[in-house]
Amino acid sequence: MPNGANSVHKQLRTELEDYIKSQYFGKSPLLLSALDDHIDDEGLLYQKPFIESSPAYVTVPNGIETAAIQPWMKNYFLQLAEAGIGVFPSPFAHQISALEAANRGEDLFISTGTGSGKTECFMWPLLAKLATEARDPKESWAKRGVRTIIMYPMNALVSDQISRLRRMIGDPDKKFIKIFRNICGDEVRRPQFGMYTGRTPYPGVQPSTEQDRKLEKTLARMSFPQNDLEKEYFNHLLKEGKIPAKEDMDQFLQGLHESRHIPNDEDAELITRFEMQQFCPDILITNYSMLEYMLLRPREQKIWDDTREWLASNEENKLLFVIDEAHMYRGSSGGEVALLIRRLFHKLDISRDRVQFILTTASMPNKNQQDLDSVMKFANELTASDKTTQFCYLTGKREVIDDQLKYDIPTELLLNSDPGQFEDKDDIKLSALLSFWHQIEGFDQNVKSMIEICNWMYDNLVHYRPFHELIKFCRGNAVSLGELSSSIFPNLSRENALKAVGVLLAIAPLAKNTKGSILFPARMHMLFRGISGVYACTNANCNHSHSEGGLTLGEIYLSDGNLICSHCGSLVYELYNDRRCGALFFKGYVLEDGIELHGNVYLWHYPGQLMDHRMKEVHLFIPNDDFELPAKQGKNAIKPCYLDVKSGFINFTDDSFSGKPWIRKLYYCGYSAKGRPQIITFPTCPHCRHQLSTSQLTSFSTRGNQSFFNLIKSQFQLQPAVPGKDSDPERFPNEGRKVLLFSDSRQRAAKLARDMSDASDISAARQLFAIAIKTMEEQTVERSMNTLYDYFCLAAGQRHVQMFHADERTKFAEDCVTALNNYNRCIKRGRDYAPRFTISNAPLQMQEYLLRLFAGGYNTLYDSATSWIEPTDQARFDAVDALEENHVTVSDEEFLSLFNAWILSICDMSTALGHTINDTVRLKVRPKRGGYGLDKDWEFSKVIREIMGWNGENEIEMAWKRILKEAFLDSAQPDNGKLYIDLSRVKVRFDTMHIWHKCEKCAELTPFVLKDRCPSCGSTHIHKMKSDEYEALSFWRKPVSDAIQGEPIHVIDTEEHTAQLSHKDQRDDLWSKTEQYELRFQDLIQDGETPVDILSSTTTMEVGIDIGSLVAVGLRNIPPMRENYQQRAGRAGRRGSSLSTIVTFCEDGPHDTLYFNDPIPMFRGDPRRPWIDVRSEKLLQRHLAMVILQGFLSEKRLSLDTVSAAVFLKDFLDSFKNYLTSYNVDKANLLLPIGAVFHYSAFADELKEDLDTLKEKCRAHPELFGVDEGAKECDAKVLLDALYEEGIIPTYSFPKNVVSTYIPDMYGKILYEVDRGLDVAIGEYAPGRALVVDKQTYQIGGFYYPGSERRHGQSLTPARAYTEDPNYVKQIISCSECGWFGLMEENTKRCPFCGNGDLKITREMMRPWGFAPRNAEAIPDAQLSEEYTAVQQPLYSTLPDAEEMKLAPGCKNIRIASRTNQRIIMLNKGSNDKGFMVCKDCGAAMPGDDISVLNDVNRPYKSKYARSRCRHSNSFNVNLGYDFITDMLVLEFTIDDKIIDVHRNDNPWLGRAAQSLAEALRLVASKKLDIEFTELVTGYRLRTGAEASYIDIYLYDSLSSGAGYAVSVADVIAEILSDMKELLSSCNCGAACSKCLKHYRNQYVHGILDRFAALQLLEWGIKGIKALPIKTETQINMIMPLTNILKQSGCKITVDDEIVVNGPRKTKKVAIYPAMWVEPCATNTIFVSDAYIKYAKPYAVQKILDNI
Repeated sequence: MPNGANSVHKQLRTELEDYIKSQYFGKSPLLLSALDDHIDDEGLLYQKPFIESSPAYVTVPNGIETAAIQPWMKNYFLQLAEAGIGVFPSPFAHQISALEAANRGEDLFISTGTGSGKTECFMWPLLAKLATEARDPKESWAKRGVRTIIMYPMNALVSDQISRLRRMIGDPDKKFIKIFRNICGDEVRRPQFGMYTGRTPYPGVQPSTEQDRKLEKTLARMSFPQNDLEKEYFNHLLKEGKIPAKEDMDQFLQGLHESRHIPNDEDAELITRFEMQQFCPDILITNYSMLEYMLLRPREQKIWDDTREWLASNEENKLLFVIDEAHMYRGSSGGEVALLIRRLFHKLDISRDRVQFILTTASMPNKNQQDLDSVMKFANELTASDKTTQFCYLTGKREVIDDQLKYDIPTELLLNSDPGQFEDKDDIKLSALLSFWHQIEGFDQNVKSMIEICNWMYDNLVHYRPFHELIKFCRGNAVSLGELSSSIFPNLSRENALKAVGVLLAIAPLAKNTKGSILFPARMHMLFRGISGVYACTNANCNHSHSEGGLTLGEIYLSDGNLICSHCGSLVYELYNDRRCGALFFKGYVLEDGIELHGNVYLWHYPGQLMDHRMKEVHLFIPNDDFELPAKQGKNAIKPCYLDVKSGFINFTDDSFSGKPWIRKLYYCGYSAKGRPQIITFPTCPHCRHQLSTSQLTSFSTRGNQSFFNLIKSQFQLQPAVPGKDSDPERFPNEGRKVLLFSDSRQRAAKLARDMSDASDISAARQLFAIAIKTMEEQTVERSMNTLYDYFCLAAGQRHVQMFHADERTKFAEDCVTALNNYNRCIKRGRDYAPRFTISNAPLQMQEYLLRLFAGGYNTLYDSATSWIEPTDQARFDAVDALEENHVTVSDEEFLSLFNAWILSICDMSTALGHTINDTVRLKVRPKRGGYGLDKDWEFSKVIREIMGWNGENEIEMAWKRILKEAFLDSAQPDNGKLYIDLSRVKVRFDTMHIWHKCEKCAELTPFVLKDRCPSCGSTHIHKMKSDEYEALSFWRKPVSDAIQGEPIHVIDTEEHTAQLSHKDQRDDLWSKTEQYELRFQDLIQDGETPVDILSSTTTMEVGIDIGSLVAVGLRNIPPMRENYQQRAGRAGRRGSSLSTIVTFCEDGPHDTLYFNDPIPMFRGDPRRPWIDVRSEKLLQRHLAMVILQGFLSEKRLSLDTVSAAVFLKDFLDSFKNYLTSYNVDKANLLLPIGAVFHYSAFADELKEDLDTLKEKCRAHPELFGVDEGAKECDAKVLLDALYEEGIIPTYSFPKNVVSTYIPDMYGKILYEVDRGLDVAIGEYAPGRALVVDKQTYQIGGFYYPGSERRHGQSLTPARAYTEDPNYVKQIISCSECGWFGLMEENTKRCPFCGNGDLKITREMMRPWGFAPRNAEAIPDAQLSEEYTAVQQPLYSTLPDAEEMKLAPGCKNIRIASRTNQRIIMLNKGSNDKGFMVCKDCGAAMPGDDISVLNDVNRPYKSKYARSRCRHSNSFNVNLGYDFITDMLVLEFTIDDKIIDVHRNDNPWLGRAAQSLAEALRLVASKKLDIEFTELVTGYRLRTGAEASYIDIYLYDSLSSGAGYAVSVADVIAEILSDMKELLSSCNCGAACSKCLKHYRNQYVHGILDRFAALQLLEWGIKGIKALPIKTETQINMIMPLTNILKQSGCKITVDDEIVVNGPRKTKKVAIYPAMWVEPCATNTIFVSDAYIKYAKPYAVQKILDNI
């Protein structure tokens, strides 16, 4: 298959286009034909790809030989290179520079691109350091102590580094230690390394026999393979560094059995914590949070004592500290890591000069001196340098090819070449290459073979101008094809230049040298997206109209840029459709006061930004020529209406214009679904008369993951197979192909893994079903549908297809082997194949696919005209004979027709297929609306009865019912009172020659008609399918025909790689779920396992986790920052592949659209400058609190992580306060950065106050501290956790208010614990929401905390401990006048906003203590009805006291207050403000305010003590929420109600101005403070006081306890306000753009951002001036778009020096005024706000009409 750049891009976009055509337009031939010419237009679904080649770094031939290092060290590294242990004889120049600089004792900062060998830049200095000390002084080397700390930001990277060290220092062949001793002396101690993280076995003060035995078992299972297959797996793991590097594992395990954690002197690796605590490793690999623990606990004290002693023994000894992925340390969390490093120095009693640092990263800016200065400042601050340290900064020396140009290539030759030939099979490729190069000067005519020509090109391509320029442009830089073509071929036309570049790109990646190095390893960046909607001109007579099947539309558009048709000037509206039949509808909006639609109103395109109850969305059915209204209509009658296509007015009552050429007759219905009063739609489709589903009518915008899956599937299949993995289909069914996917949320990554695996499985099942059915058809003996599973196994076995999950996968594999053996024996003996298995033997997942593909209602085998169900011959004979005996004579054809109609009907309505298939399987396929199966007294469908002419009780009908029941139906097994089709009485058919029929009314396909009518809807408009209709289904049909022709069937296994699955206990499993998936992704598989083909990950995978060589990366959305994109894209291209691909599927939102339209800043923008905060007083306070608490506790021989919070607060708090008061302040200052501002006495007072508060909390709520009555001692919360939650000690920006969702197994044991910050969780995990974990879907259905049901007497009422706790359920009071609300506990008597004294108690606020799935189990997707609720903007409830508010300098109307410890409330009020019903006893919960929402909801936990159902009789209605304390800055704008309009509801200006000004404040403040804007949260609040109104713009720290940023803004407020004005006024956009106010994090408010409104508010605040009047000519321009609309309503606009409107009765002036103003008054003048004209045109028109 051609897989060069051009063909790959073309095939990917064809795949996307085919899917969209089939899935979205398959039922709408008119749209399909209209869009066929445009769907491949560039800029619609795709952009031209960008090409990038990895930067080529200068290598130094024999670099080790020539390096400026001591001769012995050269010898050492040369020996390591010769042994192949991580050292190369000819390395990159920057690797040599790093070794030389480190050897001179310098600190290093390495910033080279992904894949540039950064790891060697610290590994080689580390190896040199070990050997230098081991050679001399020997007595120093004999001492234990940590020589090197390698610190990572995350566990996954630690595991990765351990694998490297095992391969290098702990290599199984012992090459390293031989060389080490050869250089340093035979008697020297062996260097040892150890990983110390949360995953290191195992926590505890001392070893436990039980835990040791578990660990022994796990290590033994892995280290001692039992058979050849296990041995092969073991050797793979050993090679990859996945096996611990123990000298004698057996000996170690014997010791472990006796709980002796004693390493062998010859061990390279220390595995357990207890080994390292006794025998300090030379190399310690950890992460910053574990380093924190190690510094504070007594159990690790010996590690630091040994290290301190080693450092003190020789002043030459230095600690090497490696910080990998340094760019990940930013802002306040980065600052806390820098302070942690100071605590390490304090612990070791050393100064900064005793430590050598090496920092590495792939992304640092390096364009100018300012960049360099910021990098150096960052390096110094992160490494705790108080004096400026000069780092050796290495960015890698790039190869230069400028002097190598010799020849040109004639452009005619390029234009006459076919790029496809260079990308074809080897023989065609070779012939094309020889033919091409033979015509060019300088070619070596002796070159004949493919290898020779590739080698020749590797050496010579740079000599030829077009290739030379291609390589120069693309190395280290992503360049679009357009840029490449115009730069390399400026004299050619655009089309020809692109063609010539296509040839270069087909040839260049083939250049390869004898070692396999690629000259031009190309990375192709590709952007795709779905369609955002389809829009149509309403004029049937448009000169670009489209007609099909009696339906005509004007021009069709695929973007919403055209409100008026560019061809005929008529109006354009968005199209909606009924997915089932393809019926089309216009969607618009009407401004309607009454309940009924009536009169002549304007049909708006958008609702505007004033969505009040009057604005309704309306769906208007577009009929075809022969549409007739139903003869009988009930209460939801369908009625005609008349749209004027020129003016946009629609008349719901007057039909007098009907038939006029500019009038289009449409149909509407006055129906609104329950809970959706704003949408006027249809309950049943007026075209096909099917009931519309809950989703009702849908737009054509692309949704879900299927489009992305199809792109990735193509990207996956277009990869070349990995050599060595292409001949073992059992172990490597996909031949080593891989794709790594990225998403920006855990849930999106989890859903992708589920959806993509599901899509792949059902696609493979579709192919295998077709092969199986075809094989059954070819048998001499007729086979029933009951044997389908056997033939399915046979087809899968013959094609090496492995499917399904968990135990069912194993069973299926065994059944495939059985079927295959059975088949081979039959062939051998020349007998007919006799199947063994029936459907009842099949795995449940197979039964599910059978139902989905024959009775799933959507994308079935019927829907693609692939396969259908008939009676077996015997059953048919029996039935036809029985009918005859009942005096009903039918032919076989007539019987088949009615049988087909009946099967279609009962499969669709009752999913009644297979009496041995349990209903639990059906739950996964179709929603359980009316139950499954047929009642014993079932009826034929209305359609069948009408076609057959059966009325009332009818003998013939009764005979048919009786005989179909006898011949084909059977009771369920076990009997549930329902009947289902017995699969042994029917057969499945597959016949490519069979003629299918398509109904023109309901668009359903059928293998047979019933009396020349459609068996689904009864329409007579049904025809034999035409070739183009089969072609439209090719997306579904082609894979089936390909599989039948013998093409391979790919089952692609996608697994989730997120923090949700990373929990593990190393005693039970050596690897967490994510690590297991990583191994399988690298094809490291055990017996019974298959490779993971696609990993769906979050940002974790951006950094350098080594998961093998990759040539394909997929992004489900555009990431937030360019560094994110560049890191992700950089993961592709690590296999020495000639072409790697990065596919990004853009969302429909503003951020993705921005970069889809202009991807250059994302693809090649410079990384941001790094920064960390080491000055924030809040951070310094936490840092010092940690040191002082540790000091105090160590004197008491206690530890923060073991002493319980309750014990400390009760027994030690007073003595700690004394200790704090007498602490040496000078000693404290040594721990702080030089020049940091710190007030020790204020800090001490605040810390005492915080601890007193904590003590009171513990007294009031002992259960929160695990010390309530009946609690076990081991449940007590330790002091460390309590202090962390309160933000008293460093938090590293981890959310403090964390809550988990607990996913149990069927026995109630917790399988997964998925945690989130409360601010996110009360929205994402709210009851009603769905959550996907490891491909299982759960719907949140209650609140639960593990163990709460095990408390004495609480097995039935575990929630009561929380629902009756005032910490968790808080009373809320609110003001009915202005909407203020606050906590009752604050004893507010009068509304602080408006002074109202009549405050009411409202719905309580409940803080979740833990979430759990509905009924404590997974839910089938088909049964899921997800209910979305959202978190409101954070609100504060208290006001600064008047004396705290100060007038901002130089301002008339802005007062400012900065408040520490301000209370913020976050609420989720449920859908439609109805809150949530929560059972106070069991914790079950769902959205709504009526007890009935809990009717079908069971307990959210499983317990053997709570088997009975909870009746939820003790339930209450609450909002979810929580309150927290943070630091806050408030800017109060005093608004004069006489000048400025503050009536928020109908003035869009207010919200736009306030929100935009808040965003400007956040952006400017973060820039001023030099922090990330994500460190701050912003918002606004409107208050109405007695004297005036106020707009408060507020800013607070996103770290829940505050890093103190927001309040520090007050010190520079004058500059901030000035910078805000500059930001808002200097842009040249129309309202807001990514240069001023828009960014990834505020996408949800992009629609209302408006820099002009913000400027007006700011000008008022500073100078007290309101917006200037609007110039007359501007007013005229603004009113012009409304003139036609007004004209249709009988109002004529005339314009001279003023605007005049002439109505039927009156003539008045119209004046447009700034929305900021209070509406002016003048006689005979209508005043219209400019906000109405801009953002709410319907209201502007209405205002004029109402006044005329």
